[in-house]
Amino acid sequence: MIRRKLGVLVAATVALVALTAAAAPAKDNESGFKTAHPSMLTPVMAGVDVTPLITVGDVLPSGFRFEAIPDGIALRTRGQGRVDLFVNHETSKVPFPYNSANPTAANGENDFDNAQVSRLILNQHSAGILNGSFVIPSSAGYQRFCSNYLATAKEGFDRDILFTSEEAIDYVFRRQNSWPPPIGDPNEKQVGLVVALDVQTGKHTAIPGMGRHNHENAVAIPGFDDLVVLSGDDTFTSGSLTIPAGGPIAAGSRPAQSQLFSYVAPNTSSILADQGELWAFVSDDPAVNDYYDFTPGSALSVSGHFIKVPRNIATGLDTDGSELKAADVGFPLPPTNGSWQRDNRTTTPTGLDGPQWVLEYWSQLNNVFSFVRVEDIAYDKRPGMENTVYVVDSGRGTAGTPGPGVSTNGRVWKMVFDEDDPTSVTSLSVFVEGDDSPVKTVGEVHQPDNIESTTGGILLTEDPGSSQQFPIGSTDPAATTARLWWVPFAGSPQVVLKVDQSADGGPTDVDGRPAGNLGAWETSGIVDASAAFGPGAFLIDVQAATLWVEKAPGDDNNGDGQPDFTYKRAGGQLALLRIPGA
Repeated sequence: MIRRKLGVLVAATVALVALTAAAAPAKDNESGFKTAHPSMLTPVMAGVDVTPLITVGDVLPSGFRFEAIPDGIALRTRGQGRVDLFVNHETSKVPFPYNSANPTAANGENDFDNAQVSRLILNQHSAGILNGSFVIPSSAGYQRFCSNYLATAKEGFDRDILFTSEEAIDYVFRRQNSWPPPIGDPNEKQVGLVVALDVQTGKHTAIPGMGRHNHENAVAIPGFDDLVVLSGDDTFTSGSLTIPAGGPIAAGSRPAQSQLFSYVAPNTSSILADQGELWAFVSDDPAVNDYYDFTPGSALSVSGHFIKVPRNIATGLDTDGSELKAADVGFPLPPTNGSWQRDNRTTTPTGLDGPQWVLEYWSQLNNVFSFVRVEDIAYDKRPGMENTVYVVDSGRGTAGTPGPGVSTNGRVWKMVFDEDDPTSVTSLSVFVEGDDSPVKTVGEVHQPDNIESTTGGILLTEDPGSSQQFPIGSTDPAATTARLWWVPFAGSPQVVLKVDQSADGGPTDVDGRPAGNLGAWETSGIVDASAAFGPGAFLIDVQAATLWVEKAPGDDNNGDGQPDFTYKRAGGQLALLRIPGA
């Protein structure tokens, strides 16, 4: 281990979660709603305090319901003792999982809504929730908003802009009834956009020039003359990529298919007008151009640079405004063998052609550095070190013996930019190494997901894959649920808290299934809340995938008279943390 060792049914069936919620005492400084549900988080580190604020399904007095799959969190103080909180919901009306050949209510699942962003108004004194609304509604037709980031004057913006991103690849209609569009319909759009919300005006707009790929987050980086926003490709496909014959790249296999991009623009207005340029990270050493070239435990460091992505490749739009396809730029069709995501609207194995495939093929053609699965990004908050960026890569979760060519637990990369040039990287190295131990190792992070940085270190959430999970009731001493890690810049890393899955199968769970594996729920959305709630305050959420608080029969799209999937409202919770010393 190098440097940082992580030590230590026709109608819907609805759980009556709204009726069990309660409001805090209505004193001047204690007003606001707080959930009556038990905490889904258990402190591990000494002195840590967890206050659950709102649980999926809770309904505020105004009628606002807190929706499923809470993810990215951003906040700002607004004066008069109020805090605006922006919470992503990673929901989608594209079913997953889904069996194209024989879709049934038993083998398919779907969310009730497209992606949304909630704005919660909190009492700064009590952290009670005063009201809620959707600033990006389901009717916009976006899919799977993952992390988010609020860019402010700290990063050079002249107004507060919330960046939120689609972590998906499918084709949809941009409307409430978004799926399935018929294959080839002129109005179908491939997802994978960054969306910018002007929090003052409430107007939101998509920015295709930030790249068409599986976005986890889009994070503004301070300190440069131009505005700089980094984003990474959180690819869903697990494994190497087959390069098909018939194009400018020789047919074969590439070990990874996730890239890091930078969007550079002169000012806030030019970003909102999508007048910036997209750049892609390339190693200066052609022999070190992917994740696996850094063998587990390696102290390797490589310099690099960003190359400009052609405008049509970046936006994924052809000259007539239609979605860019492989044939439009002389690229071969994507592989159909499952090494690239398939189109679930057909039973014939068909790789999804479109803007995301075009960007991926262009990246491989131009030797863009391939990570395994870029998740979240954070820059160093220590004064004068903002040009140092931490890039989370959840890896592949491969079971078995660690070694070259194997990704077990994932990594956090450290990228240091030239202080004066956002297209020049002085070093890329591994900051947190998880791949030198097998999956399920207690002292390793189990596939890191979200990150927050402070002047003292970084916080990492976990999204354990199936290889990292344990049967419910397991007596394995390594058995654990998802955790939150504190990795200080000086000192030993330690577990801050872990998820409590005891509500799975309880009175609010209507899925009718046995409790899920330990690790099936994830910690997510960690953000520094000290500006609003004092030193050591953070906000975090839990995604409780195997706890459904509502379900209903799905749509019949294939005309067999039976639902093709089951609608579900997956559980979760938003909480306020206090972590001494963080």
